[in-house]
Amino acid sequence: MANIITGFRVLISIALLFCPVFSPVFYILYLTGGLSDMIDGTIARKMNTVTEFGATFAAV
Repeated sequence: MANIITGFRVLISIALLFCPVFSPVFYILYLTGGLSDMIDGTIARKMNTVTEFGATFAAV
C-alpha cells in the first residue's frame, strides 16, 4: 500500500513539471504530494510493511 502511494507521488511530481508555477493546480498537486509523503511512511510502519525499496526511494 505504501509503495503505491509512493508511486502516486512520483506521478504527481511529473505532473508538477507541466503546471504553471503558483497556479491553483500547482498548489493542489504540491500539497497532495507533500501529504502523501507523510502518509506513506506512517502507513508502512503501522502495517509493518517497510521495504528496502520504500526506504531507498524516500531518501532520494
